[in-house]
Amino acid sequence: MISSAFLMLSARVAGLGTDLLAAQRISMSALSFSFLPGIGFSLATTTLVGHCIGARKPGESTGVTRAATTWAVLWMSAIGAVVLVLADPIMRLFTQDPQVVRLGSAGLRVVALLQPAWAVSMVHAGALRGTGDTRYPLIVSATGTWTAVLLASFGLSWIGGDLTTVWGAFMFTSPITATLLWWRFRRRIEGLVAAESGS
Repeated sequence: MISSAFLMLSARVAGLGTDLLAAQRISMSALSFSFLPGIGFSLATTTLVGHCIGARKPGESTGVTRAATTWAVLWMSAIGAVVLVLADPIMRLFTQDPQVVRLGSAGLRVVALLQPAWAVSMVHAGALRGTGDTRYPLIVSATGTWTAVLLASFGLSWIGGDLTTVWGAFMFTSPITATLLWWRFRRRIEGLVAAESGS
């Protein structure tokens, strides 16, 4: 569902010209490095939270998730800071076209600011999966992504702009997605701890 949303976004960007499409594809490739820590901590959190639940110690999963969130935010924010400062040189590693570099750099700087919220979302989605709750993170993540894509498409149609408009839409949805996943995990653990205490 998320991949189809990004496919639609690419199709929308492609209609604005080859320079913008090239800038978007290159910026996505450059940012793939920032996703790796988040994915790694998410997978680790799923495993460790699942272990806590299996050991009938759901309360311990809170500490595990907090530690994973802290490290994911630190790593992804650090990478985001590097991208924010070195956006132009990073783009020049992929292309020397000045227009593509300009467009891609602007987009990279916006996405760099999203890294903390994405870190929180990734880890808490993984934590929820560790508790056995797989539907909620799917729905929230997919809805957040599709909402951002639709906002970006609307913005490009009615306001205009470039990759800052595209990624700027995620500035609205990403904090909401992160908050919803955090809230759900907290409620989920509270319920599991209460059930364990009752038994």
